[in-house]
Amino acid sequence: WIFDIAITANRPDCQSIIGIAREIAAVLNKEFKMPDLSYTPSGEVKEGFKVDVKANDLCPRYIACYVSDVKIKEAPLWMKRRLALTGMDSISNIVDITNYVLKEFGQPMHAFDCNYLEGNEINVRRAADGEKIVTLDSQEYELNSNNLVICDGVKAVALAGVMGGLNSEIRDTTSAVMFESAKFARDNIRKTSRALGKQSDAGSRYEKGVDEYSTVNGMKRALHLIEELGCGKVSSTYIDVNTGNSIEPKEMKVSLKRVNDVLGIEVPENEVMRIMKNLNFAPSINGDELTIMVPAYREDMESYPDVAEEVIRMYGYEHVIPTFMPDAKVTMGGINSRQRKELKLKKAICATGAYECIHYSFFSPSDLDLLKLSEDAPERKAIRLINPINEDLSLMRTTLVPSMLNAISRNQKKGNLEGRLFEIAKIFIPKELPLTDYPDERDTLCVGVFGQNEDFFTLKGIAETVADTFLLDFEYEAAEKSFLHPYQTAVIKCEGEEIGYLGKLAYDVADKLDLRNDAYVMQIDLAKLAKWNDKKAVFKPLPKFAEESRDLALVMTKDITCKQVEDVIGQSCNYIKNIRLFDVYEGAGIADDKKSMAFTVEFCPKDEAFESDSVDHFVNKILKNLKKELDIDLRS
Repeated sequence: WIFDIAITANRPDCQSIIGIAREIAAVLNKEFKMPDLSYTPSGEVKEGFKVDVKANDLCPRYIACYVSDVKIKEAPLWMKRRLALTGMDSISNIVDITNYVLKEFGQPMHAFDCNYLEGNEINVRRAADGEKIVTLDSQEYELNSNNLVICDGVKAVALAGVMGGLNSEIRDTTSAVMFESAKFARDNIRKTSRALGKQSDAGSRYEKGVDEYSTVNGMKRALHLIEELGCGKVSSTYIDVNTGNSIEPKEMKVSLKRVNDVLGIEVPENEVMRIMKNLNFAPSINGDELTIMVPAYREDMESYPDVAEEVIRMYGYEHVIPTFMPDAKVTMGGINSRQRKELKLKKAICATGAYECIHYSFFSPSDLDLLKLSEDAPERKAIRLINPINEDLSLMRTTLVPSMLNAISRNQKKGNLEGRLFEIAKIFIPKELPLTDYPDERDTLCVGVFGQNEDFFTLKGIAETVADTFLLDFEYEAAEKSFLHPYQTAVIKCEGEEIGYLGKLAYDVADKLDLRNDAYVMQIDLAKLAKWNDKKAVFKPLPKFAEESRDLALVMTKDITCKQVEDVIGQSCNYIKNIRLFDVYEGAGIADDKKSMAFTVEFCPKDEAFESDSVDHFVNKILKNLKKELDIDLRS
């Protein structure tokens, strides 16, 4: 059977087979059997060998043991099978023993080939700035003083807690090894792994925490396996450098009343005793005082709330009766105007057939290169994380577009060749770099559409949906963006202020993303629209009198935009209700340098019905102004 178990961050002692076995034994009220740790030193002594820990704040315990007469061969079938079931490949008996102890005890170990250790010593120190090391996977890394290294008398032979060095790996010719079992500071290993982008099984254990109990017993278990497999002779050259921390249980006294107060129920004393005994805490009760002996592998146990957690998880959460706290009151929740507007906006965009997506607040420097942004572009002034998850998530987002483009690319690669996506999230604009103050966190909307049936006007329609949600009118002007098509790009303005842009993705950018269908993207600064969050819709009664409309086919030069024509028409008459473009024509009957645009203009009376020639008078005035302002003629 294979158990796949999710371990919470506060229980690193369960990152092993025996850790889970302890828990199962406690649950089933069974005896926990410790693996055999016995061994007999019989190998030659390595004279003069020493271990020097120069950074005991990062390495509170380091154990080294010499093994001679090593015979490199395959591990036995039972060991190879167990390693395979945990997802590890068999390499050789010595390497397999270190991996076996890693899985069984949760203690990362390493074996150095003594033929390649110089100076008859091991030093644990901080790396020098600029120092380099080549790890077992043949990758070279440049280090600094924040990294911890294991060195012989001359050179670095391992990146502490992460991976061994290539210059001391176990080979077929290995005849003597130096086993290492150590405890390293979890935060230092985590920072080193993130900074170098280096992940390993050992590193993942150290990042969560390894206790000194496992460090000592892990070494004993490895030496026992050396004898059991007959692959070497354990030497009495066993060096344990530590800061004096004991691996014996520590006494803790807590109040049973405080434990029960945390849980909100009264747990019977006999149940508390049973649970603590099964968890190997050797409990005793004297009145209200519970005394337990905390094993060294339970570094998470600090005070009575931890005891309460141990009791209730074994006693059963079903015993907890939901009740209000004595002074609790039921209050009416609510959301503010910004949240209401955001929810309304999401619903409106979803109604257009778009799906909301959520991305990390970080992106990669390569994403900015993908957009072909200039070196002085404001988007490049991004905040770099000190301790990023990896290089692809090392910058705080200054634009949502890269995340959207990568989402479109992933969808198309997986066969989703058309779709509409949107994201509402914050971008982070620093006031200056390096940071001296909190950045400006701006709510931003990004929309991406892709597929054979999508075009520029699909995206413009979604922009109009946004405008309708805010009860606003948007204006559009031709523009250029480095990553968008030069003739299908526009900036979006509201009351003269630029609030965003939209356009078709440039072909070369689409090729880099391996897109199979065209993509279109829009970004709107919602922070600039926030000033209109409280704008109210104004009711207008239906007209009392009949409305009239006229169709006007106009001939103009090709550089005149629809917006220019609509502005002149709208300014020519106070009775115009709506102007709608319904046709654009170029070809026979029209000069080569001109085009025809046809509009429907709707007129709405106010206080009285139109006279028979009123609308004709309005139309004549419109045509006159069009001729005067834009040199536009009525098409004959």
